[in-house]
Amino acid sequence: MSKHGNWILDSLPAAELATISFDLKTVTLQKDAILFEPGVPANHIYFPTTSVISFLGDTGEGGCIEVWAVGCDGVAGVSSILGKMKPFRGVVQVSGDALVAKVQSFRRRFQKYTEFHDAILRYYDYLLVQISYLGICNNRHNIEQRFSRWLLMVQDRTRTAELKFTQDAIAGILGTRRATISVAAASLQNAGIISYTSGLIRIESRRKLQRLACRCYKVINSR
Repeated sequence: MSKHGNWILDSLPAAELATISFDLKTVTLQKDAILFEPGVPANHIYFPTTSVISFLGDTGEGGCIEVWAVGCDGVAGVSSILGKMKPFRGVVQVSGDALVAKVQSFRRRFQKYTEFHDAILRYYDYLLVQISYLGICNNRHNIEQRFSRWLLMVQDRTRTAELKFTQDAIAGILGTRRATISVAAASLQNAGIISYTSGLIRIESRRKLQRLACRCYKVINSR
């Protein structure tokens, strides 16, 4: 069975993957498309391959902040498999492909296939760690550390050094002001860590970025 490009699916034994693949359909997700609404039951789940889906929480002050994100490392809509709804909006952060299936069919697969069941629960555990440490990160670490951590995580999920984001978009994701992101981006650019033009960030030195990022990046990715 060929690899799909999603870590969860590609970790499965060939026999289980072959069966589960019958339920999957490849779709292209466009940036800023809303896939999940707060408190609304989801009809589909998504296994991103080249796209990234961001889940945003309402700050109650007219803004939002990223609570977690899903790329090729996971599945978006995992709570629906477990029969739960979440108070978060799911928005496509990076356009690209994903494998999509109906929640009902995958709930049956989750209940029937041992390896798939265990892989989903392992990811759910990883997701709890990610959410917990992003909460710590947003409260305790300075913007350069947070910005660096976020850049590394987006690069991991997209597998590219060129990231198409405006400063406004990054400010919304990190829950801060555009001017704050502008200062942080300028600092990283002056240090030769990134290069930045309007709407495009290029990571020039991943090693330097890792040194600058807070400990949260290593903890989140120690799965």
